[in-house]
Order: sequence, then C-alpha cells, then structure tokens
Amino acid sequence: MTDALTRRLDALLDRDVLRRRILELCSIPSPQGHEREAGEYVERWMAEEGFRPRRVAAVPERFHVVGCLGGHGPASSRELLMASHLDTEGGLDPQDARWCVPPGAAPEEPVAERDGVFTGAAVANDRGPMACFLMAGSLIRKAGIRLAGRFHMAACPGEIGPDPVDGREGVAQSGKDVGAAYLLANGGMAPDFMIAAEGTDFAVTAQGAGYAIFRLSLYGEQIFTPLFDASLPLKDHPNPVYRLGDAIARLHDWAPRFEQAHRFETAWGTTIPKVQIGAIRGGLPYALGGGTGVCALYVEVGLSAIDRVQDIRREMEIVLDGIGPHALDCVAYRQGGVADEAAVTPLLGAIATASRAVRGAELEVADPVYASMWRDHNVYNRAGIPAVTFGPRRWRPTLDDFVTATLLYARTAIEVCGVAASEVQ
Repeated sequence: MTDALTRRLDALLDRDVLRRRILELCSIPSPQGHEREAGEYVERWMAEEGFRPRRVAAVPERFHVVGCLGGHGPASSRELLMASHLDTEGGLDPQDARWCVPPGAAPEEPVAERDGVFTGAAVANDRGPMACFLMAGSLIRKAGIRLAGRFHMAACPGEIGPDPVDGREGVAQSGKDVGAAYLLANGGMAPDFMIAAEGTDFAVTAQGAGYAIFRLSLYGEQIFTPLFDASLPLKDHPNPVYRLGDAIARLHDWAPRFEQAHRFETAWGTTIPKVQIGAIRGGLPYALGGGTGVCALYVEVGLSAIDRVQDIRREMEIVLDGIGPHALDCVAYRQGGVADEAAVTPLLGAIATASRAVRGAELEVADPVYASMWRDHNVYNRAGIPAVTFGPRRWRPTLDDFVTATLLYARTAIEVCGVAASEVQ
C-alpha cells in the first residue's frame, strides 16, 4: 500500500459519474416499505460493474441487493461487508403526518447539488455513502486489482423503522426484521468484518445504541360530562388524561439522570442513551361525552450495548410509582452493540491506514451522537462479527467529501481483503 496506489485510484475516479450516480440514486423515492425501485437501480448498477448482484428478500418487494468482487486468494483471506440502507425518512400518509408535522413546517429539502454541496435526506441518510462504496468497488475493478478476499457490498431495506406497534403489525410495517438481521441470517455471507457506511464526518465508532419503546397506559373511569366534577384535584384524578402531567413531569425529571447513569464509553465510542416521549393516545375525539378511562404515553428509551431492557423497565416503574393505576409494557426492543476491542483492531487499523493515505490525517473517534443511535453494525457486533460505522460528512456533504469517502472505502477494502499474490509488485 503506497501513495502511488491512492493516486492511481484517484486518477480513475470520474467525479462527474459519481455526482450523477448520487443524484440518480438519491432522487428515487424510497420511504420505508417502498424500497423496490431504489433496489432495482442498485441491482442494474452492480450488474453493469460485474459485481454479480443477487437479491436476498424476506418478502419479494423489499429486498437486499448484494454484490461481490474479489475472492482470488487463499481461503484464509479476510472478507469485508459494506452496507447502507435504501429506506429514507418521510413517506408518512397525510393522516399520520398531521399528528407529527406542524402546519406550515418547512418541507424536506429536495435532493440536489449546487456549487458542489448536496442536499436531501436520502443523500445523507443513506444513499450518498452507498454510491461511494459502489464506486469504490468500480475503482478497484478498473485498477485491475484482484482482491484476495471477497469484498461484499449490500443495499438494504428496513433500517430506519418504524416498528410494528399497536395495530400497525405485519411485514409492511416492519423495519429492522427484514433488514440487517435478515441479511445476516440469510444472506449467504460470513464476513470477517462489517462497515455500516453512513455519515460520521470521517470518524469512526465501533458501537451503537439500541432502543426500547414503552407504552405507559394510565387507567381511570369514564365520567359523563354533565356529572363531571371540575374541582377534583389532578392527583388521583379519575380521568387518566388529567394524570398525564404528573407522569410526564416524572419522566422528564428522570431522563437526564438516565443519560448520566447509562453513559457507556469505550476506546472507540461513547454512547449516551436518550429518553423521549414520542406519542400519546387516548379517548375518542368524535365521542367525548363520557371522557375516557384509558390513555397512553409512548416513550423511547435508548439502550447501550450493556443495558438490559428488563432492568430499564424496573427503573421506570420506580420513577412512576404513585401515579395511579397504570401498566408499563415494552412494545418494541432492539439491543445496542459493541465490537470486541481485540477483534475489531484489524478493521480499525485498515481504516486508519486508509485515512492517512487519503486524507493525510489520523483516524478519530466519532462524535457520541453516532454511537448513540441505531445503525446496522449493531446487528453484526451482536453476532460476534466486528463492525463499525464510518463515512463522509453527514450534514450538507460536498462532492469533495464523497470523492474522499470513495477513496477511503476503496483503500479500506484493499487493506482488509488483501491483494492476490499475482498482483503484488
């Protein structure tokens, strides 16, 4: 691995093609559950490059596209998987959107590129980095480099969620169950390392947060409005809606303490799990005459790699003690993950070497926000496959950022997979 190789790859990289590919791929509408068209684009692209694409699908309309190059060395050669997700934010139907998007809210920025700066949710999350590792594979092939190990590339559905909760069940509503977990179990790969190619501002983290969604149901009694006593105190009020304030105040007071107590630090990341009340349900707005006897808060709680969901539920019960009749149920759960420090060292070393060669900079640990969210490397770390998340600038990436990311991914793949003996000069 020499500077000459970086210059060689850089000379082969067509910036106009990279720009065009990013805009074409990211302009395809691909909300959660509707990833087919974007997947078909990637499939055609992989076929053009000779990556032998194949589909891996829990259901036909929501498939992973997996391509590969290399495999020219001995069986002991290391294999690398890079993956990004096809689904993006948005896609809510109007009836749902009106309960989470305020009237007059600024529309989502369109996918575009002006003066070398890209906008659009799909570019940052996550098809811009996807285009980079596909271009990286193309560069390796054009350079005539025969990788000893196999370099797998995957475009995946179902990373961002949502989750099948309370009446929204089924595969169409499922996110992560048809995503990375399905690919790991049924993708026909056993990589030595995995990179979730997402924006990290060119830093890296080897851990990530999971989450649990708790439904806090408050119970009371329906009261016919003409019989309603407006002077009743809020504490122990028979209408549970009136007790929401106490529950919210308790959870709000607990959240900062939770962050501090559950902060999880390693050499390659800091996870700061967050707590947020994200939804509320209760009563029938078209039949208010009898009030309601039940309402619910939905609380998202971040989970570090070492948190146990059952312990979190018990901690919340202590916080909520005394709010009156209630039930606390975990309605969705995804565990965080962290790579074994020794096992992930070769991957981190490969990325560090690439960073010095391409950027002239030492590899840094990513901001805690990138270790405090769900990304698909969690699935692989939980399975004992060392994995990190690593990629270009997250906010308003430039074409230069994507060129750099492409070269970084190419150099990392070469470092991890090695070069067949016949190619070594």
